[in-house]
Amino acid sequence: MIDRRAALRALSGSLVGAAALVPLGVAPNAAAQGIGLSRAFVYHPKNTPGRPWPGLPPFETLSYQGRDGQPLAAWFWRGSQPAGTPLTVFFHGNAGNFEDSTRFTAGLIAAGYPVLLPEYRGYGGLPGTPTETGLRRDAQAALDTAQRLGWPPGNTLITGHSLGGALALHALHDQGQIARGGIIMSTFTSLPDMAGLARWLMADQFNNLALAAQTRVPVAWVHGTRDRLIPIRHGQKLYRALPATTPKTFITLNVPHAAQHLKYQAAMVEGMQWHLTTKTGP
Repeated sequence: MIDRRAALRALSGSLVGAAALVPLGVAPNAAAQGIGLSRAFVYHPKNTPGRPWPGLPPFETLSYQGRDGQPLAAWFWRGSQPAGTPLTVFFHGNAGNFEDSTRFTAGLIAAGYPVLLPEYRGYGGLPGTPTETGLRRDAQAALDTAQRLGWPPGNTLITGHSLGGALALHALHDQGQIARGGIIMSTFTSLPDMAGLARWLMADQFNNLALAAQTRVPVAWVHGTRDRLIPIRHGQKLYRALPATTPKTFITLNVPHAAQHLKYQAAMVEGMQWHLTTKTGP
């Protein structure tokens, strides 16, 4: 018998669509038997926090609660950059944890930029079960924490990779007033698009295309040309959906979905530099 959960976890960091489930013996029409495609086949949390990228300076572990009382945590580097430097909030992808977050942000941290790496319900040893609504609340709680740390509205970069990019888009929509801008990496247009299914078959939607069309703050988009899990056409479609008046740039990397992290780290630094030189007001 095929170990379906093990096989799905092997798709490191990608949300799993029905096209991937069919070879594993899960028929797409099985989703219609209940409220939608089982979340057990979508979310694959790591239940340990992991270790930071080698050589990074010490960090603080923050504990806080979401607006619904959910226990949450984050790793925080205050950094050594001058006062007024934007705080980067980074949301990791599916099957990720704190350790995975540092694989993408180590370049920023090593350069002394302030970075906040939040964890979500059900991930990194935290209690709870991930859902779109719950993860969206956890992203809001992370930005509440950023303000409590002393970063004023308009001086936070909201960033993320894969599923984390979807959370970043949600956060830009829900709390865009506190954002300087975003860096969105290797993200999908929607879960139904990934699965090739009708929307009513999916318990969670993550309609990122609709959110991109409503984004008003500057956005640096990053996607790999060799990404087979979330092909670059998803990123290109999302980028084109941004309003014409929204400052934006597209950074193309010759990388797969979740590997060659030094290139992703460099792209994060490039995105930060772009934001620091991009006009954000009238």
